Amino acid sequence: MPMETVQAQPRHGDAVSMRGVVARIVFRNDDTGSSILRVTPEGETEVVTTCGPSLAEIGEQVTVTGVWKRHPKYGFQIQAQSIVTERPATPEAIERYLASGILPGVGETLAKRIVAAFGPATLDIMDNEIERLLEVHGIGEQKFDGISTAWGEQKAAQTIMLFLADQGITHAMAVRIYKRYGAAAIDLIRKNPYRLAADVRGIGFATADAIAAKLGVPHDSPKRITAGLLHLSDVAAKHGHCGMTVAGAIHDATELLSLPAELISPCVDAELQAEDPALIADTLPDRINGGTVDCLFVKRLYQSESFSATRLPELARRPGPWPEANEEQVRALVEQSASTSGMTLEPEQAQAVVNALSRRVSILTGGPGTGKTSTLKVILAALDARKLEVILGAPTGKAARRMQEATGHEAFTVAKLIGMGRPDHPPIKCDVLIIDEASMVDVPMLQAILKQLDDNASLVLVGDVDQLRSIGPGQALADLIASNTLPVVRLSRIFRQAAESAIIRNAHRINRGLGLEPPVPEGTTTDFYFLRSSTPEDVLSKITQLVTERIPVGLGLPSNQIQVISPRRGTPTGVDSINALLQQAVNPDPVAFVRYGNTRFGVGDRVLQTVNNYDLDVMNGESGIITAYDSEARTLTVKIDDREVEYPQSELDQIDLAYAMTVHKSQGSQFPAVVIPMVTQHYMMLTRAILYTAVTRASRLCIVVGQPAALEMAIRNVRAEPRLTRLRALLESIRTPATASPFDAVFDHDEVPAVA
Repeated sequence: MPMETVQAQPRHGDAVSMRGVVARIVFRNDDTGSSILRVTPEGETEVVTTCGPSLAEIGEQVTVTGVWKRHPKYGFQIQAQSIVTERPATPEAIERYLASGILPGVGETLAKRIVAAFGPATLDIMDNEIERLLEVHGIGEQKFDGISTAWGEQKAAQTIMLFLADQGITHAMAVRIYKRYGAAAIDLIRKNPYRLAADVRGIGFATADAIAAKLGVPHDSPKRITAGLLHLSDVAAKHGHCGMTVAGAIHDATELLSLPAELISPCVDAELQAEDPALIADTLPDRINGGTVDCLFVKRLYQSESFSATRLPELARRPGPWPEANEEQVRALVEQSASTSGMTLEPEQAQAVVNALSRRVSILTGGPGTGKTSTLKVILAALDARKLEVILGAPTGKAARRMQEATGHEAFTVAKLIGMGRPDHPPIKCDVLIIDEASMVDVPMLQAILKQLDDNASLVLVGDVDQLRSIGPGQALADLIASNTLPVVRLSRIFRQAAESAIIRNAHRINRGLGLEPPVPEGTTTDFYFLRSSTPEDVLSKITQLVTERIPVGLGLPSNQIQVISPRRGTPTGVDSINALLQQAVNPDPVAFVRYGNTRFGVGDRVLQTVNNYDLDVMNGESGIITAYDSEARTLTVKIDDREVEYPQSELDQIDLAYAMTVHKSQGSQFPAVVIPMVTQHYMMLTRAILYTAVTRASRLCIVVGQPAALEMAIRNVRAEPRLTRLRALLESIRTPATASPFDAVFDHDEVPAVA
């Protein structure tokens, strides 16, 4: 569409190009430069509201390109794609510019004097002979120093923005870079353009590599090779690994960089010998072929695993929260606590209670319906009876809330307990810390928990080790259990009440490698269904009907309590396609919305946080509903659980639509109704753990829609990609297998504490 100048009757969506002067700054995000400006167009008197990234100040001339948007409350505005600053040229514009507040101590009166002294040449003189400002009445040495410093910063900002534009950087990203590096941006980027990928959100290795090429960095530069290796280590961490094999790293680097291996190996050695290396070399046992494997580990993850592997045995060697107890006292307390809680415990459950009383570190694992929550209630009753202070935590807000509802004890997110991102956070002071959904705890989170845990506190980890591993790097719970160095209780019996649920029965059948139960007779009600569907188009049609009609009518659930969980993102039946489809079906015409990239975020849409944001206190995987969009302040309000979070528009890259989500993102959450597409197009992600985790997210209804072949493929595939971690090997090397406790046999299988 050809660009239009400002028109008397703009139309929503029309392109526009406008030159004018900034009359007012309504809003500016100091971190990103995202701004709302009032701009007076050339030859006009009425201001135009302009929204977009800009560092322009009052009085500066700008050229705005973008499109007209009609706001229901504020009328027409320009949604700017770029706001390019030009220097004011007329004496009047220069006066407004100098008096805008950019220079300390310069108001309207002094600005008039400066312009009266130098006229249209004012800015050139300030650029080249700024000491001449001392000729102006009212400017002494002290005021001159302040003006000179501030003017230098303004010049630097303009120079940097032009430099970045020459490198092909968008204006919005250039603002972000300038905010990150300030006046040193050009020097830092020229010295090492690859640092952009590590330092600036939104810039990846490919962009940094293109900038480096423009700046003349040779294709075979050691700097480029090292940056490529570090990029690959970041990719590995995003896939859950704490490192890479040396052979794998060199192979992947040759493909990424289009360079031979003989050029890459010396750079690996150089990085390992650097004063502050980002990678650390070590070996791991090869559990398949025997021997060892040479590996490269991400330094921070290497340190995290080393810390945890040292700290856990130290804790485990200390006495538990009731060190003076004898066998008779422990037996009596467990029986009393079971009775108080109205529970009949299996021997394994009773042992878990004993471990919590007598061990400094213990683990409780088991699938759905095996009594983890019941056991936890008895543990809490026993600890309460001893008047011990207990703190409950879980990795996400939803998991913490579920824990609190199930136990009646207040529960917190792990982030709140450990103060992630806040180095001065106080330690976790309690007698016993219990962490639920421990399969979601990644390596850095485990380290943070152990760092913050008071030396006198005990730790109980509760979770289902058969679920998917943590989104973040590592597989902490699985490694702790596999190391056989800590006391572990694994619950396996499905209790009668839980066994009445087809969801739970089928979850356990999946976990044992069996097929689903036979379908129920027609007319019979159940909480688990498999709907056959042969094509992706039919799968999407059935999912839309289920979410918009059949489940809301049949079960009385609103669509926002129905969660579609897909193994993959980018297929026709993946998360992205289903989100677009369901958004149009459920929320086609929101009262207010904003577009960010290719996504429309509107009031009423369900959204999901995709990264940890400690400033907003929102963790990766938490979801909510958009309740408001303020186009004036350019903020989106999302209700997450019982609180509202306000997102600046510049941070909307941290959220995604959540009508559908991946199985990984669903971890730690429970939904009344879950719909799971299963098609052979998802073959790369069709594993037993994926299907098991998806099914166990449902509390009242689970419907699998798709092809029997895909379902069978998932159930039979137990070989999820092994994660490269050190924690298990470190624990195995640091100490012998879990030592016996005098209380390990307080209850045998014929002596079960029961309701009195």
